[in-house]
Amino acid sequence: MNQSLSRRRKTSRSVLAFTCVLLATLAGIVWVHSDAHSAPVTCALSSGSHKVAASPGASILAASDADLNRELSLAEDLDMWAVRIDVDWSVVEPRRGQRNWAPIDRVVNAVVAHGMCPVGLATYTPLWAARPLDFPRNSHYRPADPNLFASFAAAAAQRYSQSIAVWEIWNEPNLANYWLPRSNTTEYGQLLAASYTAIKRAVPEAAVISGGLAPGTDNGRDIAPLTFVRNLYQGGFNRSLDALSVHPYTYPALPNDPAAASWSTAARMWDMRDVMVAAGDGDKKIWMTEFGAPTGSGTNAVSEEIQAQSIQIAIGAQNDAPWLGPLFIYSLRDAGTDPNNLEHNFGLVRRDWSPKQAYTFLDSR
Repeated sequence: MNQSLSRRRKTSRSVLAFTCVLLATLAGIVWVHSDAHSAPVTCALSSGSHKVAASPGASILAASDADLNRELSLAEDLDMWAVRIDVDWSVVEPRRGQRNWAPIDRVVNAVVAHGMCPVGLATYTPLWAARPLDFPRNSHYRPADPNLFASFAAAAAQRYSQSIAVWEIWNEPNLANYWLPRSNTTEYGQLLAASYTAIKRAVPEAAVISGGLAPGTDNGRDIAPLTFVRNLYQGGFNRSLDALSVHPYTYPALPNDPAAASWSTAARMWDMRDVMVAAGDGDKKIWMTEFGAPTGSGTNAVSEEIQAQSIQIAIGAQNDAPWLGPLFIYSLRDAGTDPNNLEHNFGLVRRDWSPKQAYTFLDSR
């Protein structure tokens, strides 16, 4: 990676930009129209190449209408292409057979109204759908039946077929914390394969990408991202993905720091690419569906300058590696105000909406 940066003039927008939205499906591609003076945004898999997008996290589902629209306006102002949205099975169907799509509908509709493409993250498990012997205590336990999860994913794809063209299956399945009680590539591969088949049957033009792989080690509970990719390919599960997804976090180091190369998930993307090419998947891209760095004063936090540099380097990597797909920045707004809590400080803006250096950098492109 290097720090090259593709700069472009920001498109001018009127005060009323993106207030009129039209959705249409043409030749299997979802289009989001912004306004009469700008070209439509295509939401198909191929349209995200070398573009910056937002991954605001699950908290956006609970945001007030005012905060939701203000947060999406930040993404819109930064010319972001898409917003990754948790379509959480445990939120939609906490009781079997009783689905409430309203929380997801609200956010999907808001993203479309702001002229951006929703990218669906189908993920997590209601307690009733987990394996009883796992003694599930939260939604991060593996589903007991991958086909039941796939049925939910297909229902979601069908419901949002006019607005969501790309579906990511699960979040960080290589970590035990998100695939309790321990990560298992074969189990996840079966879930991915079942979901791919079900979604394609329901909405043939939809694209399916694998769950974003996070930094981790082969320690008996977690699986290192590169190991996970090798296992997926050895099991033939690559036949059930249209793109591979990675969360190439490297904080507190910069993504191109040679001293971090031995453990850097960003650096491992080149090795993952080799696995893909060797298997004949050279035409598939690697999507970076989460990336960023926390500011603040907690352990492994970084300065605002390093946060901005990390994003700049990642954009430079996109320009240098044509097989890299879009970069989803986590996140738009700080989740809290505790400087010692990393999860409170990933935002491009602070909790009070004041901009950090990373926001200023993206706004100046």
